Amino acid sequence: MIWLIAKKDFILNLTSSRFVIGFLLCLVIIPFTMVVSVDGYENQMRVYEVDRAEAQKKWQEIKVYSAVRPEIVKEPGALGIFSRGIENNMGNSLILRLGEYPLLLTGHAGTRDNPLLDAFFSIDFSSVIAILMSLLALVFSFDLFTSEREEGTMKLVFTTRVSRSAFLIAKFLGIVITLVPILLFSFILSTLIVVLNPSITFTSVEWIGIILLFLVSILYLMVFILIGMTISALSKKSSTAIVVSLLSWVWLLFLVPDIAYYSSQSVSKISPYDNVLYSLDELDREFAKKTEEKWDEIQTQLGIDGVGHWNWNGGADGYDEMYGCVWETNEFHRRLNTWREPMRLTYADKKWAFQKEWLDGLQQQEHIRQVMSWLSPSEIFQQIASTLCRTSPASYLRYMQRIREYRETLIAYFQGKKLFESFAYFTQQDPKSFLTIAKTQEMEAAGVFDTENFKVPPHWEGSYYSPLNLDDVPKFGIPKQNHSEALNASFGLVVGLIALGTALFLVVISVFRKYDVR
Repeated sequence: MIWLIAKKDFILNLTSSRFVIGFLLCLVIIPFTMVVSVDGYENQMRVYEVDRAEAQKKWQEIKVYSAVRPEIVKEPGALGIFSRGIENNMGNSLILRLGEYPLLLTGHAGTRDNPLLDAFFSIDFSSVIAILMSLLALVFSFDLFTSEREEGTMKLVFTTRVSRSAFLIAKFLGIVITLVPILLFSFILSTLIVVLNPSITFTSVEWIGIILLFLVSILYLMVFILIGMTISALSKKSSTAIVVSLLSWVWLLFLVPDIAYYSSQSVSKISPYDNVLYSLDELDREFAKKTEEKWDEIQTQLGIDGVGHWNWNGGADGYDEMYGCVWETNEFHRRLNTWREPMRLTYADKKWAFQKEWLDGLQQQEHIRQVMSWLSPSEIFQQIASTLCRTSPASYLRYMQRIREYRETLIAYFQGKKLFESFAYFTQQDPKSFLTIAKTQEMEAAGVFDTENFKVPPHWEGSYYSPLNLDDVPKFGIPKQNHSEALNASFGLVVGLIALGTALFLVVISVFRKYDVR
C-alpha cells in the first residue's frame, strides 16, 4: 500500500506544473552556473601556470644560498568548480621567508579580469543546489496534507486499512522519488559540462568527492521535504502553509547565514591587523638596532673602519650576494650571518606570537559562525560541500600549516649544512681567491688598480658563476589526496544533518497522529 500511494503521487507530480517548472529551472540555471565556474577555474589555472613558471625560473637562477627563498604557488582544485568555498577570497602564492612565519597566502585572488564586475557576485553549483532543491522540496511538500484534507481524499483514504504512519511514509517517498531524478539530472549535466572540457580532468579521488556530494544532496533534499511536511501538518489551509514555507525558506537560506556572520563578529572581537603590523614593525626595528650594534662589534673585531664592497647585491630577509670583495668584507659578512640569521629566526618566533593570536581570533570567529549557522540546513550542506571539495576554511588552514612545517624543514636544512656560518651562503667565489686589504693596498701602490688599465678578473663578476644545484634542497609538497580526510572532516556535519532529519521525521509523525482529517 505504501508503494502504491507513493507511485500515485509520483505520477501526479510528474504531470504537474511544479515539476515542469522545477526541471526547466535546473535546465537553465545549472549549465549557466557551471559554465561560469569552469571559466573561473580556467582563469585560475592560467594564473597558476604563469606564476609557477616565474617561480621556477627564479629558482633556477639562484646563485647563493641566501637567495633560497622558495615561492609556493597553490594549485586550484578542480572540485572548486562545484563548491568555491573561500578559495576566491584568498591569494594563491607566497615567498617563504626565514624572518616570518607564513600567515596567509598573498598573490592573485580569484577576481575577474574586470574588477568593476566584482560587485556582481556569482554563485557556484553547491549554492544553486542548496537554493533550488530546498525550494522545490518545500513547493512539493507544503500542501502535502492540507490539499488532501481540503479535497476530502484524506478522510477517504483512512476509511481503508492504511495507517497514518504508512500514509505519511508513502507521501514522503512520493516526493523523494519525484525530486531525486531532478537532482541526479543536475549532477549529470554539470559533470558532463566539466568532462567535455578538454582542459579539465578528474582523478578517482575527485570523482568520489562528487559522488559523496550527490549523496549528501539527497540527504539535504530529504530534510527540506520533512520541513515542508511539518509545516503542512501544522497548517489547516494550503494558503497558510505556502506563506509559512516561503518565510521559512527565506529565513533558513538567507537570514540565518547573515545573522551568524555578524553575530560571530560581535561575540568574538579581534583587533585590526594594523595593530599586529605595528607590533611587527617594533620587533623589526629592535632587530635592526641589534644588527647595527653587531655590525660595529664585528668591525672592531676585524680592525676595520668600514665595510667596502666591489660587487654586492642585497635585499630582504638576509639576501646577500657578492663577488670580488676583500677577505675582511667576506669575513665580516660570514660572522654577521652566523649571528644574524639565527637571531632572525628568533625574532620570527616573537612575531609569530602576535600573528598567531590574530589568526586564532579569525578561527574563533569562523568557528562561532559555523556553529550558529547550524540553525540552517543549507549552511550545514554548504559546509559539507566545501569540505568535500577541499575549499573550506579548515582545508585552507591545513594547507597553511603544511607550509609552516615546510619552513621548519628548510631551516633544518640550512642548519644541518651550517650554511649560515659559511661563505657559500652569500658568494660562490673560492675563499682562497679573496684578496686582503693589505694586498689591495700593495696593488694600488703598484698602479694595478688604475681605473684605465685594471682588468677585472672574471671570478669577480656574478655572471662568471652558474646557478646552484638545489636538487638536495627540500621541496614543498602536500600528501596525496584521498577522500577519507575530507569524509572524516565532514562526518560530524553529516551526522548533524541526519540527526536533524530524524528529529523532523519524529515531529511529523507526532503532529500527524493528531491531525484532523475532516
